[in-house]
Amino acid sequence: MIPEYGHRLLESVVSKAERKVYEKLRNGLSDSFTVLHSVSWISHNSKDFAQDGEADFLIAHPKLGILIIEVKGGGISFDAHTGSWFSTDRLGTKHLIKNPFSQAANAKHQVLSALRSHKDWSRIVLGHVCIGHAVWFPDIADSAPIKAPDRPQELILTHEDFDFVESSILGAFSYSGSQSSAHHVLGNYGIELIESLFARDFTVLPTSAARIADEEQQRIQLTEIQFRSLKLLGSRRRVGITGGAGTGKTLLALEKAHDLAKRGFKTLLLAYNRPLGDHLSNAIDKNLPITATSFHAFCTRLLKQHEGIYLDRARKDFPNSDYWNVVLPAAICYLLEYVKIQFDAILVDEAQDFAEEFWFPLELMLSDSERSPLYLFYDSNQQLYRKTSAFPINPEEEFELTENCRNTAAIHEVMSPLFSGGELNPSSIPGVAVNWQFASNTKEQSKAIRTLVDRYLSGEGLKSADIVVLIADRSRLKEYTDALSKENLPRGFRFLDTPTILPNKIRVLSAAKFKGLEAPIVIVCGLDSLDPIIRDHRMNLYVALSRPKNVLHIVGSEKAINALKSLST
Repeated sequence: MIPEYGHRLLESVVSKAERKVYEKLRNGLSDSFTVLHSVSWISHNSKDFAQDGEADFLIAHPKLGILIIEVKGGGISFDAHTGSWFSTDRLGTKHLIKNPFSQAANAKHQVLSALRSHKDWSRIVLGHVCIGHAVWFPDIADSAPIKAPDRPQELILTHEDFDFVESSILGAFSYSGSQSSAHHVLGNYGIELIESLFARDFTVLPTSAARIADEEQQRIQLTEIQFRSLKLLGSRRRVGITGGAGTGKTLLALEKAHDLAKRGFKTLLLAYNRPLGDHLSNAIDKNLPITATSFHAFCTRLLKQHEGIYLDRARKDFPNSDYWNVVLPAAICYLLEYVKIQFDAILVDEAQDFAEEFWFPLELMLSDSERSPLYLFYDSNQQLYRKTSAFPINPEEEFELTENCRNTAAIHEVMSPLFSGGELNPSSIPGVAVNWQFASNTKEQSKAIRTLVDRYLSGEGLKSADIVVLIADRSRLKEYTDALSKENLPRGFRFLDTPTILPNKIRVLSAAKFKGLEAPIVIVCGLDSLDPIIRDHRMNLYVALSRPKNVLHIVGSEKAINALKSLST
């Protein structure tokens, strides 16, 4: 199949009818066939004018020849008096269309002409080849009304042919003369020539951008495997989904939230840190009943919407207590005594950072304390804000994700020694080697980072949003942002301490602030004061090194870098 679409890429094909036929051809034909989707060309007609041509599908076989297929979705009708063809949509509206059989026949002749004009055609194919055409109506069950002398039964495919794809295609080939002794075979070289002419690979993106785009397609396929694993949860109501960094927990949380909302569940999707909450809010379908934000932003919004003495009462009952971790969730509990706020399902991403005090108000908001779904997604290796594991989930309700879908294998090799507990397998995307760069102090490291970013922005075809600088030791964030702000970047680009994607700004953040998020290229610095043997330091390093999807640069002193390297040797 050319192109080879994954599930989500196939959804980008505009024509629903072509998506159906693509899937049936992919699943129903043997590997001896080559199928090209959406083939187009520009040729000269007899008057030497440029003429555009296209075919929905070109099917080639080394022995049988070539078959052009035109696809028409919906209903179909033909007015014999005017010679007009119409398609009918699901609402019964008729649309004037071109004669699909003429389209397929014209495409057939133009394809053959393009092949014959290729300098290698006569050398590779020693004579006439079989080339035919057919029309596929995937939404019609009966082909009898369409049949006519110029529209033989063998060249009309319908919904019924979905169950007999290969035999139907073979029938169209046979009718077109594939079995005739007068025809010569294409052979494998003929197939290669067709591919080189109508589906020739080329790259217009600069090196890094092209590689990242290619790896992203592979990553989509890996993540789809994780999506399927979510179905194993079945109808379980309370589930803890645990897994290392990169196992797709955030994507699964979004997928599950959408799934529940589509089934009519009023859904709440929360995270701990604000940037991740903003990311979730931007990623949800606004037409579905989903509320997505960070826990503290959600609580603050509720207290603004429902005025009362709830916050004052909480401050009085819990004097000298932390506002965000104790007072605010207590105020929400008091609010819920008077105001009914309920959700049919609650999902929490990065749940390991939620304090024990957060869970009680959340459980109070479940419309059914026993049956309402409560899904928690967490990684105990990333407990940067909490040291508790008191989740409202029993151990037997845990589901473990083990495949790293985010990081390339090269990044995984450096990051995984910092992971402890459970199983974490590398992805099948090899990726480029991690770049270790020695720089003795903050000033020298900032210069090295400027040089890296300059290279990506000037000659690699990447955007500022693709690059993030992470400070592993968050206590040194200001030190590095101040140093980087003095470094000049080309064309108005500059470093900025913000989690928000802004034009021409390279984000500079602490690793903790970027937890739960990811970027194609991550430059990690500020690790000289961290010791990978110390648990808290180890967690910060783990979070920082697990954020990049495609490229990881580690900039630090020789001592700090060697300490990290020693973990994987």
